[in-house]
Amino acid sequence: MTRYRVLSLDGGGSWALIQVKALMRLHGAEATGHAVLSQYDLVAANSGGSIVLGGLVENMTLADLLAFFLSEEARKSIFVEKWLHIGKIPTPKYKTEAKLEGLTAAFPLRGGLLLADAAAEIVNERTGRPVHLLITSFDYDRQRGRFFRSAPASGPAWGDGDAAEVKVVEAMHASTNAPVLYFDKPAEFASEQGMRYWDGGVSGCNNPVLAGVAEAVVLGNAPQSIVALALGTGSVALPQGPAGAEPAYLYAAVEEPGVLHDVKKLAGSILDDPPDAASFLAHVLTGGAPDLPRPVDSRVVRMNPLVAPVRNADGKWALPEGMSVGDFEVLTNLGMDAVEQEDVLTIERLAALWLEDKARNQPVRMSGATQKAEIGHDCCGDARTAWRILCASE
Repeated sequence: MTRYRVLSLDGGGSWALIQVKALMRLHGAEATGHAVLSQYDLVAANSGGSIVLGGLVENMTLADLLAFFLSEEARKSIFVEKWLHIGKIPTPKYKTEAKLEGLTAAFPLRGGLLLADAAAEIVNERTGRPVHLLITSFDYDRQRGRFFRSAPASGPAWGDGDAAEVKVVEAMHASTNAPVLYFDKPAEFASEQGMRYWDGGVSGCNNPVLAGVAEAVVLGNAPQSIVALALGTGSVALPQGPAGAEPAYLYAAVEEPGVLHDVKKLAGSILDDPPDAASFLAHVLTGGAPDLPRPVDSRVVRMNPLVAPVRNADGKWALPEGMSVGDFEVLTNLGMDAVEQEDVLTIERLAALWLEDKARNQPVRMSGATQKAEIGHDCCGDARTAWRILCASE
């Protein structure tokens, strides 16, 4: 069976460097963006993942794209701080308009192209057709999700999904505009006068794999022909411990509700569920496990590092091998808008441990009680192997 390959890129701001590291392991550090994209039929991206997609469309090498994420100057051209920000009160920290300027400067060759024109340059090596690009956002005024497509996705049973007449950087700008705690107003741009946007995570698409798989079905592909690689940007998964459990940093804290606390918690929830559920829902949509080459157990492969303890030989929770207490505590509290160099280097160290199977991988479905994989893979290496098997079994 010819498989329709979907690449899904989560949101997560600076943490999206993890996706670049994963792509480097799969395709090689010197692979160009177009060479990577030519391996997939459809790419769905949100927020930080849309910046990765922008770099791939720009045809940067993966090594150069990683250098972009590791550059404090580049990050601060996108996360431009407001001159007045009250840290203890939930107020926006960054300037929306300055973000569009930063993205435009970062991707000068193809960022100014319309999505359709940019996609037309990138041909799938197996089919000879342009890759289908899908960038997710949220329509601020209509209060509903918005998909920016490089080509129509329509059908008699599905209605009309129009191609977006917007530039690559404009779609990225809309998709990366996380509200409340981050950017100071909705994103606007010249191609769509009067339209305003928030981050696609608000529409439940921080992990856009379900949106990507649904788009693939609408494009006429049988669900069981679709395979998806869902690259994440790191998730915190701390076990619930008994009161007073030690060391406290290994366990989820029980927090008191309150207005200010809950506003921050609600704003942060767009990075967790429903995104954590999206991989399993896409697994169900693509038909589950029957007829797959073993040991593969899903057409959806989730690759996403967990900031989480591991069970040691005594059955107790412990730090992942090679991770310091300091790094673990930083990672459990670090926002998606990591700008300072040491914070970003801490994320890079997490990615290195994960790629070597020392930090855990988020599976498609995980037991809430034991945190073990029920579907998918606890180790990044096993997930990579599963993806290669799926691609080789066409």
